[in-house]
Amino acid sequence: MNVLISSRDYDYHTLLKVAEMAGLAGIVGFHAAGDDYLLTFPDGEDTPRLVEDYKARLKDLENNIWMH
Repeated sequence: MNVLISSRDYDYHTLLKVAEMAGLAGIVGFHAAGDDYLLTFPDGEDTPRLVEDYKARLKDLENNIWMH
């Protein structure tokens, strides 16, 4: 499953850090898509759950940063 993330929303290091925090380092692929990022998740039964968990962690990180 592929997910396109805008570089206006998140930078590469943030995307990578969230993958590490979610235990997905080395599992999620990161690719340049113009100025944006294409994340590739392995296909499987749990893929939709992994993607939703990843997106939720991105939002949590954003909320923690902007709350202070």
